[in-house]
Amino acid sequence: MENTINFGIDLGTTNSAIAKFVKGDVVVFNNPLDYGRSTLPSVVYYKKDRIVIGNKAKEYLERDPKNVVGLFKRKMGTSESFQIKSINESKTPVELSAQVLKELKTFVNTGDSLDSVVITIPASFDSIQSNATKEAGKQAGFKQVVLLQEPIAASLAYANMKKSKEMQDGNWLVYDLGGGTFDVALVRIKDGEMKVVDHEGDNFLGGSDFDRLIVEKLIIPKISEEYTFDDLENQMKSASGKYNAKYYSLLNQAEEAKIRLSAVSSAEIIVERMEDEEGNEVDMEITITKSEFNNLIKDSIDGTIEMIKTILTRNSLKSNDIQFNLMVGGSTFIPFVRQHVEEVLQIPSNCEIDPTTAVAVGAAYYAATKQKEISKEKSDKKQSSLSIKASYNKASKESDELFAARVQGNTDGLFYKITRQDGGFDSGLKPLSERINEDLPLVENTYNFFTLTIYDSENNVVETDIEPIGINSGFGISGQPLPEDICLEVDDYDNPGHTRLALIFERNTVLPTKRTLTFPINKPILKGNESDRLWINVYEGPQTSLPEANKLIGVIEISGKQVSRDIAKGSDLEITIMISESRDVTVSGYLNMSDQEFKNVFNPKERDTNISLLKGQVLDLSSKLDEEIELATDKEDYETASALSKVKKEMESVAEEAEKLSDDDVTDKRYQLEDKKRKIAQEIDSATKNKRLQKATEYYHEIKVECEELIDTSGNDHERKTFNDIVNQEASFMATKSPLKIQEKSDELQAIIGQIRWRTPEFLKGIFAYLIENQAKMNDQSQAKSLIDAGKFAVESQNWDRLREINFGLFDLMPRGSKDEISTKIGFGL
Repeated sequence: MENTINFGIDLGTTNSAIAKFVKGDVVVFNNPLDYGRSTLPSVVYYKKDRIVIGNKAKEYLERDPKNVVGLFKRKMGTSESFQIKSINESKTPVELSAQVLKELKTFVNTGDSLDSVVITIPASFDSIQSNATKEAGKQAGFKQVVLLQEPIAASLAYANMKKSKEMQDGNWLVYDLGGGTFDVALVRIKDGEMKVVDHEGDNFLGGSDFDRLIVEKLIIPKISEEYTFDDLENQMKSASGKYNAKYYSLLNQAEEAKIRLSAVSSAEIIVERMEDEEGNEVDMEITITKSEFNNLIKDSIDGTIEMIKTILTRNSLKSNDIQFNLMVGGSTFIPFVRQHVEEVLQIPSNCEIDPTTAVAVGAAYYAATKQKEISKEKSDKKQSSLSIKASYNKASKESDELFAARVQGNTDGLFYKITRQDGGFDSGLKPLSERINEDLPLVENTYNFFTLTIYDSENNVVETDIEPIGINSGFGISGQPLPEDICLEVDDYDNPGHTRLALIFERNTVLPTKRTLTFPINKPILKGNESDRLWINVYEGPQTSLPEANKLIGVIEISGKQVSRDIAKGSDLEITIMISESRDVTVSGYLNMSDQEFKNVFNPKERDTNISLLKGQVLDLSSKLDEEIELATDKEDYETASALSKVKKEMESVAEEAEKLSDDDVTDKRYQLEDKKRKIAQEIDSATKNKRLQKATEYYHEIKVECEELIDTSGNDHERKTFNDIVNQEASFMATKSPLKIQEKSDELQAIIGQIRWRTPEFLKGIFAYLIENQAKMNDQSQAKSLIDAGKFAVESQNWDRLREINFGLFDLMPRGSKDEISTKIGFGL
């Protein structure tokens, strides 16, 4: 049995493929039902008695569109499902993807049992989309699923095709424009190691969007010119629209026209079998020219070019620092894409690999380096007396590679020998011990197979469980980078009633990764009370943005049902967050006050984009933008006002498009607009950074003075040292000009102030007196009276720990607005 995964799958938006690593090379399996093709259209058709996948399913798009589903990859990780008329059921993107994966299994004609696989995902997929892809693999019957980012897969395919003699140290780009998603990655080779340095992407940009543009910008307007329709586009794109079935038919024809336009100057689309509002039969032949098509997609391609410029700027690079731009994905077959990107950037387009199968090939190379982790089934093979656990790099550019192994069992009188398959290396017979360490010489640019054999004193072979040793003397990848910052939403004590993001993992952190942090909880949790919940939102996106500008990927949740005792507000919660190479997020928590550990407290959240809610959010953001422009103008901050005015144009476009959406729109438009809305919110944050920077700097200096004075009167040596450490770093974090980094240091100073204040009787008594004055505002007067009586007794008995708990209890009886007011006046939130 092979001990590495070896199988790689490109699960594409429009087409998918499967490949296997075999003795140093990769084999891409052909589609058994479509002679000459090695890809499978990612389309599923449901008949009452059977499921059809691939090209045959695509053929039913025009005849039976209500039972055919495609492009579902773009909705992975969302709450959306597809209603299938023939079976009267709805199917999720995960279930549909599982059907494609099952069909790909039938391509494999080698007799292998496919229990482990590497599946590729766009680099821009968030954690929820990644987890959904893994779940599709599990539903397809794979027991082990490893995810690989598509640009990395393409890099591996190219590097292993070229071999090291032709690969020089330097930078290059992977430009991956597929049927539904776009990724661009900056790849660097240095000292024989290949690394993905940075990336940008758009999960809703690909060839299918070009098909949609042909239909919406060329075909529908021409039909509307000749015939009478009441909002034909909406009638086509609405699930309940009169012409919804025709929309899918036209999309299919648009795709065929797009493909033809790569080779010819014009293509025809036939529009028939439909009537206008006056009963006239529509019969048209619409010609689409190559120039029309190029003009149609130019803005989209310019958008990809801007992403490349962003990467270059962020990494202090220029076009002449880049060796080439590797073209991957079926949409890079379009001549205009290759030519326009090269002309604008002045970076050569590299088209040396097959863009339709490169990702599957790279996935197979990667799979050859990943160990199978599923338990092996029992066989009739004789149980060996020795168990050998080996460790070595599966891919290496070194001249030799260390092989290490641990031997379990009786090694007395035994020997071992390691030989290379080509006969070029023989370690000689050596005494066997519990540890084996051997440098294995590698033949350059090929796959090196070695055999470890154990002998007894008479040179008889001793049975073991070790598999053949395989090392690829080619390029591997030094880990997969995290595509976005991962942050927790925490209280913003400088801005009561608001929250901010605390950075956990920075984008481009190499996975897997792990971090432990400690936070004070912001509310009490009563034992056994289900409604008492600690709820911490986890976001993907820039730490510098406001929470609402980023993607909510899940929540960390602990309820009163789980705790063994009442937990006071301000108690420490220790959170450990781990992210695997396949983007699995695992969170555990430890409550110091109850000495309890909580496993798996992270609940991922599907993306649920309600169109009515989206329209409201767009209007709110538009109003906020207008306010910021007015504020900047009033302060004569014309630079900020100008930057925001440019954003205003984008905002107006998004608002206009959102207003056109029907509640049952069948396209991906809602997700595209939500992403654009999020980007605009981030641009607003960026444009108003100077205002926030000034505010954060002023606050830091105020809190520093307050903290130092308090330490002088009531602090201890540890608090003095912590204060000095922060002040000594001042020049460094001020130089970042990051409001959030400065705010973090203010929070650390605020924490010192809080530690001192909350052990000071006068402060505790002052808070208690203030809360008594505000008793009338409290939600539960009976409980408030009981707590106040207990507080008075605590003051008399000088039980300051008890008084602290009572203050927390009284504070939680206050309405939200009053809480914010009290926090501002007396710093209760410390």
